[in-house]
Amino acid sequence: MDLIRGISRSMQSVTGSGAADDFTRVGSDLVQLKAKVREEIQASTAEGILGIIQKLENNVMLHPDERQLVGLWVVGDAEGYTKMENDLGKWRDEFRRLGGILESFEGQSASPQALVEVHGVLEDAVRLTADISHFLEKKERVERFHTAINNLSPDDASFIASMLKSMLTSEEM
Repeated sequence: MDLIRGISRSMQSVTGSGAADDFTRVGSDLVQLKAKVREEIQASTAEGILGIIQKLENNVMLHPDERQLVGLWVVGDAEGYTKMENDLGKWRDEFRRLGGILESFEGQSASPQALVEVHGVLEDAVRLTADISHFLEKKERVERFHTAINNLSPDDASFIASMLKSMLTSEEM
C-alpha cells in the first residue's frame, strides 16, 4: 500500500532511541498518516455513501452491506483499533500488579523515598488506566453503533444522514 510506504522504517529507526524527540517526530508522522488513511477510506466510498444518505433521508431500510459501509465511516476507526489491540489482558494483569504494589505501601511511613516510589507506581497506573479506558470506550462505541444501525428509528436515520453529509462536506475529506 503506497499510502503507508516508509512509515514502518521510520518506526523501526526509533525503536532503540532513548530520545523523546525521535518518538514525538514519528508520532506526529503517524497522526498525519492516520488522517490520510481516513480521508482515503472516505474518498473511495463517497459515492456509495451518497446513495445511503438518500435512503436514510427517505427512511428506506439499508442492506447489510450498506450498514457495513456506514460503519466504516462512523466507527471504522474504533473497529480497526479494537480488532488490532491484543494487550487488554496484559494491561488488566499489570493494573492488578500495580494495585498490589500500592497495597504493600499501605501502613508504611511516608518517607520521601517511599513517596517517590508510590508516585512512580501511580504514574504508571494512570497511564495504564488511560489505555484500558481508551480501548473500552472504542469497544462500547462500536457496540452502540451496531445496536443503533440495526434498529434505526426515523430520527436515528435522519441523524446518521446528517452526520454522513457533514463528513462528506468536511474539508478533511
